Amino acid sequence: MSSYKGHLFGGVLFFMPFAYLLGILFDYDELPTWQYVLQLLILFGITLLFALFPDVDIKSKGQRTFYWIFFILDLMLIVQGMWREAAFLGLFAMTPLISKHRGWTHSLWAAFLIPLPFIILPMWYANASWTVGVPYYLAAVTGNLSHRFMDGIFFGR
Repeated sequence: MSSYKGHLFGGVLFFMPFAYLLGILFDYDELPTWQYVLQLLILFGITLLFALFPDVDIKSKGQRTFYWIFFILDLMLIVQGMWREAAFLGLFAMTPLISKHRGWTHSLWAAFLIPLPFIILPMWYANASWTVGVPYYLAAVTGNLSHRFMDGIFFGR
């Protein structure tokens, strides 16, 4: 089991080859320098957040970080009158708290399902192609898998 610092370190390690592959697959290297750097910073941030995500089911830095994000997003949805979305976010945000540690938040299926809003929301709200969210989805999956690696879950420990 790793601490939040260990999980952040794992996120950094996993992000490096991921960023290289993204540059190849999505032609990020053809963007103007400022857009390229901004895109990498966003993807890096998502990777680090999801390197912490599985520990939202216990008192941790990850839990505190995500619940601040959930609170701000929920408040923004309420202010905009998006009651249904605010309710679903609140429901989603509560689910880790009613499960045991190393329960579903540490499962392999969660690593691939929890980030799906990165693909679905741009399609739903912006009528964008599903491919728009793929880099963000992959960054979240990369971060989550780094958490599993640092906890030794891949090795059955």
